[in-house]
Amino acid sequence: MNEFGKVLENVSLKDYSTFKIGGITKYLVKPYSEEKLSKLIKYLNKNKTKYYIIGNGSGLIIDDNFFNGVIIKLDYFKDIKYQDNLVTVGSGVILSNFVNDNFKYGYTNLAFLSMIPGTIGGAVVVNAGCYGDEIINYVKKVKVLDKAGNIKILDKNEISYGYRYTTLKDKYIVLETTFILKKGDVLKTKEWLKEQNNKRINAQPLDKFSVGSIFRNPEEHPAWVLIDKIGMRGKTVGGALVSSKHANFIVNEKDASFKDVIELINIIKKKVKDKYEISLVVEPTILRWDEL
Repeated sequence: MNEFGKVLENVSLKDYSTFKIGGITKYLVKPYSEEKLSKLIKYLNKNKTKYYIIGNGSGLIIDDNFFNGVIIKLDYFKDIKYQDNLVTVGSGVILSNFVNDNFKYGYTNLAFLSMIPGTIGGAVVVNAGCYGDEIINYVKKVKVLDKAGNIKILDKNEISYGYRYTTLKDKYIVLETTFILKKGDVLKTKEWLKEQNNKRINAQPLDKFSVGSIFRNPEEHPAWVLIDKIGMRGKTVGGALVSSKHANFIVNEKDASFKDVIELINIIKKKVKDKYEISLVVEPTILRWDEL
């Protein structure tokens, strides 16, 4: 597979997860180009080899069993091209780096993305957002690779989406995305970001290994309130802990396993369902090898 990109063997996925949980993958491949990625996907399909695309590993709860397949990272997909009020950006670009690039040209409408620890590709696939805004609101078109290894351009109106969801997920690999940009006051925007970041530091366990909020907020109440009311704050299963700082965060307190985290998630879901008749929905992707 060296002809497709940089190939690493028997890689621990703990090192590619903000949760520091994950098994060994037989191969990790970083394709050099869209053409190489297309050929890699066709090769894997032909050989009936399982694969999965990961970004920054910030929205994944990764199976810690051995993965007899290929993990693909788009680390070389980092081009950023500006044209008038549009920017086309590769899927491997880190969101905060992208926002800082935009600031150089006076663009501020995507500043909220710098608060999300992920990549462009992952953010577009799951329609990432915060502070009442979503990345999909600014998408013009997306270049993708389908499961057969063919490159396509999708206009925004060809993509269905909702809260933390798009129809790109499990159907396409996002290669690059074109966004509509708007200029604003960069200094004021940076001040706003600083304020929001300070609030997050005070309210969330950002010094711990986690994947951010574990559950989506139901319409009735914020998830953390429900978790608090059932007395789960500070509870543990193995090395996994419901944060004392923010009850909608599960943190890897002491070498937690995939099983520890899933068990703790299921306990919370059952208790909330039993007491409030509310079904909590997990926000990060739970990646199980036997489901690929």
